[in-house]
Amino acid sequence: MPKRRHVLTEATAIGGGYCVLATAYIVFSDQALALLTTDPDRLVQYGTYKGVAFVLATAIGLFAVWFMLAGRAAREHERRETALRRLEAIGRALPSPLFVNDPEGGILEWNNALEAVSGYTAAQLAGMTIADLAYPYDLALARRAIERILRTGQPDVADVRLATADGRALLHRWHGAPIREASGAIQGIVVVGVDLTDIRNAQEDLKRSLLRAERILRQTVDTLGLAIEKRGAYTAGHERRVAALALALADELGLPDEERAGLEYAALLHDLGEIAVPADILVRPARLSDSELAIVRTHAEQGYEILREVDFPWPVADIVHQHHERLDGSGYPRGLAGSAIRLEARIIGVADVVEAMCSHRPYRPALGMPAALDELRDGRGVRYDAAVVDACLTVCRGGFEFPVHSY
Repeated sequence: MPKRRHVLTEATAIGGGYCVLATAYIVFSDQALALLTTDPDRLVQYGTYKGVAFVLATAIGLFAVWFMLAGRAAREHERRETALRRLEAIGRALPSPLFVNDPEGGILEWNNALEAVSGYTAAQLAGMTIADLAYPYDLALARRAIERILRTGQPDVADVRLATADGRALLHRWHGAPIREASGAIQGIVVVGVDLTDIRNAQEDLKRSLLRAERILRQTVDTLGLAIEKRGAYTAGHERRVAALALALADELGLPDEERAGLEYAALLHDLGEIAVPADILVRPARLSDSELAIVRTHAEQGYEILREVDFPWPVADIVHQHHERLDGSGYPRGLAGSAIRLEARIIGVADVVEAMCSHRPYRPALGMPAALDELRDGRGVRYDAAVVDACLTVCRGGFEFPVHSY
């Protein structure tokens, strides 16, 4: 449209200029003749000469304008032809499949890459439509993309499988853009495909590798749990029961999946540091002395030291380090308080207290769930996070039971 306006403006200027010059010539030439002679015969003769001169001048001027415009048109035509040849060369050299389709989906033009990728010959492609190239289950996606381009006049993208001549389905991301006539109407759509088959296969391989790594990580954690269990029959399964309650609390609190996963691993490993505590202290069927209790309390620090060099995708070592910290700063090993304690550690701290009070220990029988919940109520907002305590009360009133686990 800008080019058309430019042509109209130029034509108007030329026409206007011609009218001004012609008018000036007629007026001033008549006045000049009147000054030269008053003889009627001479005026007729001079008028004839003037008319012939006007016709010759006009003809020469029109020829000059035609020559200028013809030359310009020839240069513009050559420029367009050069641009088209360049685009055709680019299309042929492009390794990605490219084609042009009409608004109804008929294939108008294509590059060599489309023939190579699809396996169809030029003769076959000449009679094809989008319905022939798109994998049947993806045809609706392709048609919707075409409809969006025709409706909005804007480029669009669709992931559609290409149906090859030998029956394969190759996933491509197709980028389409409208081709417009001089009037602005869309006469076709140019489409370029990017092969996603290898990328998708790589993604699937990566997903399988991640699943294997996750299984190995879980097996490693389970093995460590077994090592802890072997050190004391009274605490066998403690980590798994704490993890089960901690996950139930996380669900009640609406913890995001990513943080929930880190919470589970930290709960399964929260007493790993007990490996460094002498076994006779852990299983002694009597109250521990202050010095022995101090040794037991080193397990949070020992667990942190063991885990801090492991490159978990979650802050497992920090959570393990903090699971005995308390909201009012009365916990150990660092006396952290309030928001300085990670939420996951506050959750494990509550689950650990409940599980410990509900389980038998060498020095006492199980105290039971009612006593554990009374402890939480007494420490709500003081030693234990209020929201975590409320979640635990809700979960336990809902009938939560510790699972029976065995390695």
